[in-house]
Amino acid sequence: MVFPFTVAYCDANSANERLTNDHLLALIQFQAPVHVDPDPRRCLVPLPELGGTATAEVWLSPRPVQTGMVSGVGYAGNGEALFLQLQSDEYAPDALQPLIAVAYRRLFAVARAQGYPHFLRIWNYLPDINQECSGLERYRAFCAGRRQVLDAVLTEVETRLPAASAIGFPASPVFPDGKSVEEGSLCLYALATQEPGEQIENPRQVSAFHYPPEYGLRSPSFSRAVLKRWSNDSHHLYISGTASVVGHASRHDDLLAQLDEILVNLDALLTEAGRRAGTPLQPALLRVYMRPASDPAPLRQRIAQAFGGAVPVVFLQADICRQELLIEIEGLAVSAAR
Repeated sequence: MVFPFTVAYCDANSANERLTNDHLLALIQFQAPVHVDPDPRRCLVPLPELGGTATAEVWLSPRPVQTGMVSGVGYAGNGEALFLQLQSDEYAPDALQPLIAVAYRRLFAVARAQGYPHFLRIWNYLPDINQECSGLERYRAFCAGRRQVLDAVLTEVETRLPAASAIGFPASPVFPDGKSVEEGSLCLYALATQEPGEQIENPRQVSAFHYPPEYGLRSPSFSRAVLKRWSNDSHHLYISGTASVVGHASRHDDLLAQLDEILVNLDALLTEAGRRAGTPLQPALLRVYMRPASDPAPLRQRIAQAFGGAVPVVFLQADICRQELLIEIEGLAVSAAR
């Protein structure tokens, strides 16, 4: 059996040509939103890319996909995997919690209506994620809105949580081409399937959903990774945003020291997932979010050394969910034989 879709990076300058391919499941582009005819498969993530490169992410299906739009949620499915995406404007700075709750209800409702009730991975991009509104940090308001819906739609919620990232950007980030994002635009996209994956936790870290109250009244609700077994020898591991956190505490003030701690965390996740899968897993691609707009070349070199080869990596300028954290890494790993 082949995977129901594959993921790869490509040159952003030719990415739009992929929209003519009826095997395209998703196209993730890192740029300011533009006013064009919407394609449910095309998601614009409002984060500038670092390093002078222009990259897009392509999800390709071995068979044609069916697309649609319901309640503002665009979707594309191929019978085994469903891509969903939603973009929304905030109507008030302190309305993030109810807005996220509405967005999550719509995502889950559309996925279930299409026959894909199990979420493996959700990506969340929020303007001004560390800003306080009415005495509450916006990331904590996001966590409260998300958990409100997950408690309602998931049974045994703490064993069925999807992998996730929650990443911030300035309310009006400026891109190298001079374009900016409209203030208050949220961006969410997700992967859902007909059968569940397996939740993977990092033995070096407290599970996020068990964080103590100092991190908010509602803990962040995600798994460290989700392992999806497509067949006996075909596995995907969807790795959540991983930071320099040991136990539940942030570690290190230096960017490279934080990167080294993240690499240890990623190795621990890959080891645990490989044990569960019964086969080694290796990164197929990684996405790095960085606060400082610095040269990513030294980081790229360390990442390549850690994984013994040139793993495709995209570096994006972004805000992290904790103000002291400078970098976060997420990615996809696959069965080593694949």
